[in-house]
Amino acid sequence: MKRLYSMAMACVLMLVWQMPAAQESPSVAGERSEGLRMPEATAAANETITLSLDAAERLALRHNPLLAQSQAEIEISRTRALSAGQLPDPQVRFGVQNVPIDSLALNRDEMSMVTLGVTQMFPPVGKRGLMQQSAHTETLSAQSRYRDTQARLRHEVHMAWLDVYYQERELATLRASYELLDQIVQVAHAQYRNGLAQEADVLKAQLERDDLREREENIQAVRSVALSRLARLVGMSSANITVTTELPVAPTIHTDNELAQTLAQHPQVAALDAQIRTAELDLAVARRDYYPEFGLEAMYGYRAARDMGGSKVPDMISAGVVMSVPLWTAHRQDARAQERQAQWLALRYQRDDLLLQLNADARARYAEYTRIKSRLALLENTLLPQAEQTVSALLAAYRTGKTDMASVLRARQVSLDYTLRMWRLRTDFWIATAELNYLGTTITETSGHEH
Repeated sequence: MKRLYSMAMACVLMLVWQMPAAQESPSVAGERSEGLRMPEATAAANETITLSLDAAERLALRHNPLLAQSQAEIEISRTRALSAGQLPDPQVRFGVQNVPIDSLALNRDEMSMVTLGVTQMFPPVGKRGLMQQSAHTETLSAQSRYRDTQARLRHEVHMAWLDVYYQERELATLRASYELLDQIVQVAHAQYRNGLAQEADVLKAQLERDDLREREENIQAVRSVALSRLARLVGMSSANITVTTELPVAPTIHTDNELAQTLAQHPQVAALDAQIRTAELDLAVARRDYYPEFGLEAMYGYRAARDMGGSKVPDMISAGVVMSVPLWTAHRQDARAQERQAQWLALRYQRDDLLLQLNADARARYAEYTRIKSRLALLENTLLPQAEQTVSALLAAYRTGKTDMASVLRARQVSLDYTLRMWRLRTDFWIATAELNYLGTTITETSGHEH
């Protein structure tokens, strides 16, 4: 019996083991095959992508939720425009008339009837057209806000990308400075072994090199923050992206006078222009409320009574005109018109203030642009080459014992500061260009980017 029991249990176990393989569904098989490909997917996900400025801009414009929100607002305004200016819904009436209260019978009196009527109201002449135009200008305002969001997003991507670029150039400059410091340390060791220098010279050079490592750690922390900002904008992980080592060619910009002439076409101004037009139309709609509304009524009456000869009395129809009488205008029409008037004036003042602000920003940014341009030219053509030559000359003089280590390290620090300042000015030059390009954005340019 025990042997038979063992054989039976073995058969059951074999059947249970084989059942999942025989009955595995395609979805399970697909999941297993996906699981087999997971290492490849993980490797692809961990691959570092080098983003150019144009590539970062395209990714942000494709995936950023703010643009999707602006597009949804455009669709909302378009849908609202479809229903604006339509006739109000007709009213249907059903009831009984002239029914005797003693019997509630509909066939005892010839005037008793069951009525069915319909009423259609008509707004004052021109009001529906004004409401449709107002809804259409709201759509234009939403489109202008979308284009401004697009331009601001492009500007923000430029700022984030340039921030990462500067941090990486700063790191590359510090790492290149390691080589110079290593050379200085080696020279100090050689001079010390030959009795031409003191041990303090070696320690000073090593201390300068260790100080660079601390600066590198601080820059790495700032770079991580900048990468996170850029990654949020492009919809990627900050661990998987870096930026190119070369700055793109800065686009041509307008002068401050040329910018002042194009500010009226800026998307922010265009959005306010559309809102002002909407307020004007809303004011016109409010003034139409001083006129009466008209309506048409039609009613059919079914009569069940019969006349003295036994014949059914004929049914009846009636028609009429309804008209509203706007008598109490002080607390309704007047208040509504004053509200629309105040709203229109507030938007006009807001537009004037926006133009003044944009004009001031354009002139200030252009002055900053020209200042950075002149400083960068002086640094690249004069100061930095002289600093590098000074380092080489002092290092050669130190080898012959004609100068001290402190002079070499000071010259090296000045050269490093000039190099970092050069990268800062190059980045600031591009930042100023990006800010001027945003201020010079027009509706036509943003419409071209959409396609």
